[in-house]
Amino acid sequence: MLQAIRTRAGSIIVKTLFALLILSFGFWGIYTRSPFFQDNTTTASIATVGDQTIQVGDLQHVLQPAVERLQSQLGTTISHAQLKQLGVLDSLLNGLIDRSLIDQEAARLQLDVSDQVIRDAIAGNPAFRDKDGRFDPQLFSQILAMNNLTEAQFVTQMRTDVPRSDILHAITSAVTASKEVVDTIYRYRGETRVADIVAVPLSGAADPGQPSDAALQKFYDAHHELFGAPEYRGFTLVSLTAADLAASTHISEDALKKAYEERKGDFAVPEQRDVEQILAPSEEVAKQAEAALAAGKDWKEVATTIAKQDTGTIDLGLMKESELPGGLAKVAFTLPLNKPSEPIKSPLGWHILRVTKIVPASTETFAQAKPKLEARLQKEQAVDKLDKIGNKADDALAGGATLAEIASKFGLKTTTVAATDVGGRDPSGKPITLPTSPNDVLKALFSTDQEQISRIIDTEDGAIFAVRTDKVIEPHVRPLAEVKARAIAAWQQDQKRASIAKEAAALAAAVSPSSPLKTVAADKKLSVKTSPPLPRRAVQDGPAPPALVAKLFAAKKGAAVTAEDASGAYVAQLTAINDPGPPTPAVAKQLSQDLAAAERLDISAEFTDALRQRFPVKIDRAAVDRAF
Repeated sequence: MLQAIRTRAGSIIVKTLFALLILSFGFWGIYTRSPFFQDNTTTASIATVGDQTIQVGDLQHVLQPAVERLQSQLGTTISHAQLKQLGVLDSLLNGLIDRSLIDQEAARLQLDVSDQVIRDAIAGNPAFRDKDGRFDPQLFSQILAMNNLTEAQFVTQMRTDVPRSDILHAITSAVTASKEVVDTIYRYRGETRVADIVAVPLSGAADPGQPSDAALQKFYDAHHELFGAPEYRGFTLVSLTAADLAASTHISEDALKKAYEERKGDFAVPEQRDVEQILAPSEEVAKQAEAALAAGKDWKEVATTIAKQDTGTIDLGLMKESELPGGLAKVAFTLPLNKPSEPIKSPLGWHILRVTKIVPASTETFAQAKPKLEARLQKEQAVDKLDKIGNKADDALAGGATLAEIASKFGLKTTTVAATDVGGRDPSGKPITLPTSPNDVLKALFSTDQEQISRIIDTEDGAIFAVRTDKVIEPHVRPLAEVKARAIAAWQQDQKRASIAKEAAALAAAVSPSSPLKTVAADKKLSVKTSPPLPRRAVQDGPAPPALVAKLFAAKKGAAVTAEDASGAYVAQLTAINDPGPPTPAVAKQLSQDLAAAERLDISAEFTDALRQRFPVKIDRAAVDRAF
């Protein structure tokens, strides 16, 4: 899944991180607990900026909405490890640091904000205006409610947001992109090139046969990197999971009945309604839809033809009242069956709702709830037992007990692995099998010295473990005898690549003004394809390999170039260079704005970097890793 994310990084990740940078200077975001948050406290310090501290809760506050947006754009879930790999966590933390730096600079400059400035800023915010461009108090209240903010909280935040915004505006407002720069970049980006291309596929290369012993030894000696073995470690693991304890935990009938009465609310299912909507972009369109429905037209037909709505957004499904925004929920849960509502305005547009099914509120009986309740209590008791066992086992290890002793005393399971690399594979390449989180075990293993024992470690999946590093096998080059079959295959592949590269080079050398590539290729009965206009930024599955496109954009018209990729070699002759000409006024204006925005971001980054000299920054990486 991470590879899928990386393939879209150029378009999605960059835009998302740009949005996150803006978010770090704003006020939106809802503070919620999430699966990305591991620590139990939100007050632990993870960074200091001057005389201010940034706490776990501050980062969590911006993390959850950012992750939701990112997952929505990518269409997949993201683990906290992937958030770190993608740099999202660091980007958000740096955004919080930048915000603190600018806030402290605003305080140093004694910048203040009057009540009138706050009022003007709120009234001037486009998000709070109606369709006629006037400030809408009701819309203002709705947006604050959707973001779990009171008016007083919002105003308090504005008193820091406005000075921060004023400082950034003061240092970036004069930034513009000149006409010469805009024209040059537009022409550079928009230039395309056309070429005649001959492909020399690797699959068509002649079989080089078997290498001599001397040739194979020479190839092996020159390519040790192909035959290296990583560091391996052998280890002993002792572990215990909550599931192990839960299976042997007995909950009496009386305890179950008592818990049921105490937690009866957990088994209450509120009323649910199957809700459909017509979502219109304006009040005028909503009223047209309302009239069409009144005239007896089909709901779906009205939604798609009048409101121009995507069919996938019509049926909202079976929903609880809490799952709908306040204004819509109130209407939906008072509507009679199959009767359209009047048009309702929300920040998303104008809605007409209809309820097609009502499932009354209910409460599961004790008999119905018993299996789930029993499993829940078993898990709760098991987690509590596991925590106590973990503390006692950790104390025993600190007191000098061996792994075997704590395994015997506390009922931990013992697993022995002869050798694994950091990726969890044995020397034959097969994945090792572990009774608990492999990532946590491997991380502990490769940070524990030989003959040493880690401390007792808790995992996210409800387990405890300790690991002893029994042996360390340093990285080494596998002997030729061990990898002979692989070495022969690599030598043969190398010979084929050399053969087609030589063929491609000979073709390119034969190209001249009097003998274009088409003629040279025809003489050798090779197929030539003329490319479509190729953009400078090539894609992997485009009409020409990226390596070849890069060389074409560095060549002069008429020149022949060669390139290689995994599938073979290529020869191309550049036949045309297409200049897009100057941009239209509208395109030039947009490009100028984009370039100026990028320059403003660069200047803002330089400004906050300079502020770090005045307000020193220190990040506690260990605290970040513990919390996320």
